[in-house]
Amino acid sequence: MDIGFIGTGNVGKALAQLFVHAGHHVVMSHRHSVESLSPLIEKLGVNASAGTIAEATKQDLVVLAVPFFAVRELPAPFPNDPIILDVTNYFPNRDGNIMNLQKHEEATSEFVARQLQSKKVVKAFNTIAMARITAMPRPTGDPRRIAVPVASDNKHAKATVIDLIDQIGFDAYDLGDLKDSLPAQSDGPLFISVGTKKDIAQRL
Repeated sequence: MDIGFIGTGNVGKALAQLFVHAGHHVVMSHRHSVESLSPLIEKLGVNASAGTIAEATKQDLVVLAVPFFAVRELPAPFPNDPIILDVTNYFPNRDGNIMNLQKHEEATSEFVARQLQSKKVVKAFNTIAMARITAMPRPTGDPRRIAVPVASDNKHAKATVIDLIDQIGFDAYDLGDLKDSLPAQSDGPLFISVGTKKDIAQRL
């Protein structure tokens, strides 16, 4: 699969490393020059390339690995209607007061879907500290395998991301639709919480 990344901080770098290791091609982008990505591309290897944000949005799946406030600055809708993997987290002190989010009248992933005019947004990978994630993968069936909470309104998009999660060494815990992703937000019980499917079920 061709996977575009918008954002190359800790989140983008860690997930790109896992996806490349699983055999996928990644196009890395950020708000700075394409040339500034050369050291990262060299580290990721032959399955990685650098591009503009516009080029990243043309891939089969696009990973949003930017601060939440930056979502409103992105061009929308993305070309070719890709699956959008939303890894963002909303923090009012950093991202500003958005009252419907603070009151939980809308999940942050619903906000992202509305901003980007997409019905293929999948929320995942926002609850795990990225500094540790590359050391966490385990084989399918391992009872200690870490689970990643997932939510989406689109069954096909969700199934695609669940398959990716399995490919890189994790289980998926299906929370339901985007509106059901509140427990995985920055003020929810699953945030910065690592555990198996059973552990997640006990925290809900």
